[in-house]
Formats: sequence, C-alpha cells, structure tokens
Amino acid sequence: MLHHVFISYSRRDSAWVDPLVRGLTESGVKCWIDREGIPFSVPWREEVEDAVQACDLFLVCDSDDWRASPACATEAAYALRFAKVRLEIPVGQDLRAAVEQTARNWRHATRRHGTATELSVRARDWDGDGRTRKGLASWRLRRRFDALQRDRTLSQVESAYLTASRRRSRRQAAVSVALTLLLLVAYLSGRVAPGVEKEVNKRLAEQATQYFRTLAALAVIKDDPYEGLQLATALGDNESFKDAEVLEEALAVDLPDDAFTLPVEGRRFADPTVGAQVRVTALDGTIWRRGAADRTRRSASRSLGSAVDPAAGADTATKVSLRWQADSASMRVLRQGKPWRTVVLESAVRAAQLSPDERWAAVATDAGVALVDLARGTIRDVLRGAPAPLTDLAWTARGDRVWGLAGGSVVSWDVADGDVVLDRSDEWFQDVFPASDNAHLWVASRDGRLRLLDRASGAVVRSLKVDGTINSAVPDPSGKEAAVVGTDNSQVWIVDLTTGTARTVVIPSTCASARPVFSRDGRTLYVPCLLGDVLVAQVRSGRVTSKIDVAEPGVTAVALEPSGNRLFLGTGGGSVYALSADSQSAPDFVYRVQCGPYVDAIATAPGPRILPVGDGTGLTGCTQVARPKADGTLRWDAFIDSPPDSVLALAASYGPAAKTFAIGYSDGSVILHPSDNIMPRQVLTHIAGGVRSMLTLPTAGSGGNEGDLYVATRAGLLIRIPWCAGCLSNKAMAKAAERKLRQAESIGLYKPPEASPTPAPTSD
Repeated sequence: MLHHVFISYSRRDSAWVDPLVRGLTESGVKCWIDREGIPFSVPWREEVEDAVQACDLFLVCDSDDWRASPACATEAAYALRFAKVRLEIPVGQDLRAAVEQTARNWRHATRRHGTATELSVRARDWDGDGRTRKGLASWRLRRRFDALQRDRTLSQVESAYLTASRRRSRRQAAVSVALTLLLLVAYLSGRVAPGVEKEVNKRLAEQATQYFRTLAALAVIKDDPYEGLQLATALGDNESFKDAEVLEEALAVDLPDDAFTLPVEGRRFADPTVGAQVRVTALDGTIWRRGAADRTRRSASRSLGSAVDPAAGADTATKVSLRWQADSASMRVLRQGKPWRTVVLESAVRAAQLSPDERWAAVATDAGVALVDLARGTIRDVLRGAPAPLTDLAWTARGDRVWGLAGGSVVSWDVADGDVVLDRSDEWFQDVFPASDNAHLWVASRDGRLRLLDRASGAVVRSLKVDGTINSAVPDPSGKEAAVVGTDNSQVWIVDLTTGTARTVVIPSTCASARPVFSRDGRTLYVPCLLGDVLVAQVRSGRVTSKIDVAEPGVTAVALEPSGNRLFLGTGGGSVYALSADSQSAPDFVYRVQCGPYVDAIATAPGPRILPVGDGTGLTGCTQVARPKADGTLRWDAFIDSPPDSVLALAASYGPAAKTFAIGYSDGSVILHPSDNIMPRQVLTHIAGGVRSMLTLPTAGSGGNEGDLYVATRAGLLIRIPWCAGCLSNKAMAKAAERKLRQAESIGLYKPPEASPTPAPTSD
C-alpha cells in the first residue's frame, strides 16, 4: 500500500481506535494498522519500517499507554527517519472531529509529500530487486522526483535510482529531444521578436543562475557549516527570498561558541556535570581543567583533584536511563527501568548523556551531537562544528550548555533558547496571560494552579487553585479576573485573581467551550462553542444573553482586535469572520485559508493584522497571514513553515509594534518571522514540550517598540525570549554570520582562506 495513513496506537486503546479506523475508511482514507499482534521482533520491525516509509501521514493516537510502549516508540523513530508528517490526536477526543482532522491532514500531506513517498518506496524496491532496469522511473515521473532535491536531501539509494533512470531516459530520448529543440527554435524565430526573445532568455538565465547558486550554497552548508557561514556573510545586500533561504540555513547550524585544548589526549570528563570548572581526565590518568566562564583561555592547566566516578555520583532517584550497543545507531530510553523510547540516529552512537532535568539526551554520532526530546522521542537538533569525532559529553548543571570531548580538544555549545522564568517538570502549563501591571504575569497549569509571577525574576508572588483541570485561561482588561475553561471544556468560571473565588458562567450542556475572550470593557464574555456558534455572556450575572450565528457551524477560536472594536472568529473549516464588538448583526466573511484548516487560535495586531493557526499550520496552502493594504483591504500572504515533525500550532503572537510574529508548534518549535517580508526566519528548537500558549509584553519605557515573548509548554516550562525585530532581515543575518565566523576563528575552530597574492605590476 502506498500513500496511506500509518496508525500508531497502543492496543489498550483499541476501543477508541477501532471506530476511528472505520470512520477513516468510510471517508476514503487509506489506513495501515497493525492488527495481527506481530511479535516485537525483526520481522515486525521490517514490516513496520516498510509501512512507515510508504505512508504520507504518521498518526499518533496519543495516550499514556502509547508513550510507554516500546513498539510505538520504534514506529515513531521510523517516522522521524523518513521525515514523515506527524499528527497527534489524544485518545478520547470526539471521533467525528478526529476523523475530519486526520482526513484533512492526510490530503494535505499527500499533496505535499506524496511524490517523496513514491520516490522512497520505488527506490527501495528497485534496490531490493537487484537494481535492474525494471521499475526505473519514466522521464515524466523522474522530473517530479528531481524537483524534490530542492526541498530535501536524497538518500544514497534514491540518488542511485534517479541516476539510473536519468541514463535510460537520455538514451531513449536523445533523438526526440534534439528534434523538439530544433522545432522550438524554428517556432520562436518566426514568432518572437529578437529583442523580446533576448530579454526572455536573459531573465531565464538569471533565474537559473540564482536557483543553482542557492542549491550549491545549501550543499556547502550541509558539508561544511563554517564555509557556509563564509558564503552567508556576502548576502546582505538585498532582501531576496533566495538569499534569505541561505542565511537561514547557515545560521540555523549550531556551532561551538567556546573551545580549549589539552596537552594530551582526553579520555572522559572528570565530573558528571560541569560546574565552575571544566575538568577532563586524560588517557594517562592526569586531570586537566579550565574555568567554565574563562572564555578567553584557549588551553587547560593541570588539576590536582581526583575524578568523580560517574556510577558513584549517579542519583539513585533518576527516573530515566539510556542504553545502546557499540556500532549501533539505535538507542533505547528506559524510564523507571522499563522501555520508554527507541531513538534511531543517523549513525552509530559514540556517547550519550542525559540533561540534569531528564528532558533531553545529548547523543554523539559521526554526524554531530543529536539533541533528543525524550518526551517525544524525536531528534530536535544536531550540534555540529567539532574539530573531530566526539568521545564523551557533559551537560552543565543548569542544562543550558553541552560540552564535548574530541581527542585533545574540548568544545561547547549553548543550547538555551531564551531564559527559563519558571520550571515545574511535574506539571503541564496550559496558558500564560498578562497581570494587572506590566511587572507581573500569570501562568496556568493544567492541574488547576494559577501562579502570579514576577516578570523579571520568575518568583511566585501569589498562587491560586481552582477545582478540576484548566483547558484555557484568559484575563479581563483590568487583569483582576480571569475566565477559566475547565474539565472537558464543559465548565466556564470567572475567577477573582486576588482571592481565588470563582463563580460559574452558565452555558448549555451542548457547548464544549474553546478559549473565550472578554470585550474591551470587560463586561461581556464571548464563548466559542466547538462545532457550534459563539455565546455572549454577561460577566456580572454569569448568564448567556445572546449568541452570534455564523454561516458555517463550528467556531473554534475568537480574538479581539487590539483596539477592542472588532471581534474575529475562526472556524473548523479555515474561515475567518469579523463583526463589530457592539454589533447585533451577523458576522461578515473575511477570508478562507486555502486548505481549510481547523483554526485553533488567532493572533491579532493593529492594522489589523491577522494570523490564524491550527491543524496543518506550516504546510503549503495552510499557513496565511493578513496585513493591511493602502486601500484598506487585507493582503493574505502564504508561506511554508513547519518541520516534518509537527503540523499543529496552538499559539501565535505578534511582537512589539507588530513588526514580527511568532508561531508555536506542538513539537516545541518556535518560529520567528518579520511581519512584512515573512523571511528570513529564526527557528528555535531547544524548547522542551509542545507550545501551548504565548504572550508578548512590552519593555517598560520602550514606548511599545521593545519587549519579550513568553512561551508556556506542556513540559512545565515558561521561557522568556527577547524580541528583536531588527535581527530578522538579510542584512542583519549577514552581519550575524560574520560575527559567528569571527568567533569560530577566535576559538581556533575556523581558519579563513588565505588571500590570493596581489600580482606585481609588469613593466614594458
């Protein structure tokens, strides 16, 4: 089977999964699901690997049982290896909504990735059949496959398959191509004026040159990131899309920002974690050290201390451990001694270390240091730029830096994206929202906790508790009360943020509430009902007084324009509506995002600027942002964003003065964009846990032009990221590449090419 949905599930969830599969089949969705109870063995792995490789969408039926299953972890590892689009649906979700969501994402994935899937499977079968001429791609199919090289790196088998197909096509088509060219030249000579023909040829040549230059630059970055930075330094003269693509890729590679050398070969780090000193045990047993903060020293000095036995220093309460075998690219993750995750790396594991908070694993391979998000079992980033293969790794105690040992060299990478404001690893943060003053903010946990934090220090100023779970929490304009959506989206409370007392907003039992929003004066609460309309409730009485009817049922998100004058509504079919906040009339249709995605959230900014996000965000045709034109209408720009591991965004936010915007994805990625040009982007991949909510707060005294982005994740993290609108341009990124290159030179990891000698003048 080809172009199907691979369903990854725990058999303990079969009561929910079985009707899901029936619904998908009835909707015309092809499904592959393991029903036979194949033993967890080599034949099972081979069959599952083939099925994952041939799918267009990898569906995770997410539950505690799925996360604890080693078989499911292996399936997820194959999906990551083959760069499959991954969709997660919680077990227990409404089946009709789950079927619609899966079918919609499968169609999008098939359109975008179907060609890649077909190439992968055809190349695999051709290789397995002995690489005969049978099964080679026709010239039409090969042209589709060739176009993939712009978006992804082909495997060795895929490259060999295309090369063989290309040779056969050349032999078969040489004569016909020559005749076609002769006829085309004759036609153009008779039909096109010489001047026009010359101009067309010139433009085509320029576009082809730019295209191949970009491909060449991206290949250089992959092969040598330092040489890639050197190329990027020369690309700040304009804001072209192609240059932005190269600059993004060059700066996205995480390179060491500190390094020093040892007088002898190192064996391992002398301490389980790095503190004030970086200590290394050499092959001869001596210990060498350098201050962790002494970034100006390029060499280590002898230490008189002794090394710490890693086993003796291990915490007996550690919940997570790593296991791997020599020359194996597979690593097992155990939690409380039981299999939890299986991670498949690009090459054999050389060394691996858990982060102090046990959210990450740093894994040294020939390709670099893979950063593995243990909660998802996926590789989020690969740290590169070490002078030689690494033999040992160590984290700092804070978990914000990874040190690597490569023979006589010691290097380190900064792996912190932003500052940690609050860390509660045993909780799930659901929302972050502003307080009554700019010096504080609130964070809401799924378990019912509401905490008021000092914005600068992260200190907890006040803590409240509501009964049940929190699915969303939004403040009124004064910051004195919050509307909290509780258990199963069926309860809405108005919570006093000083005393913690709560009163109920009475909503019909048929309404499953999404995230509500207050009116500008705080007297009215707009409550969107999933698969229904919007309820208008009076805050003081807690009673619903009216409702907003939408032409298509299923309002899934509401947002207020910053001025408070207009209300924007998003639907499960990708439509955006608007109406005056004081109006009793039906809302006006504004726009429908091309692929009709399920809108989970809407970010707004003055203008207005509108950014709807949800299922499918990041995919072609599913991601559009609106900005005002001179005539007062809106321009909707489309772009592609998400990595293959996530097609779900639950949060978005505009930066200060609306010059930038951010999208937060379910895999933890946060992607920053300039609002007008969309590119170049900055992709942050070192944030643990799926992003659940984001908030922008201005910096005091900046006039609203500077500020911070706060990101709340399901891993119990609240992260602060400074906004930098001036950093998201080709010119700024070229300068950043120059600084990064000079830093690499200063720590001895990059040597600039020698300048060619100036020829001496010749005399007659």
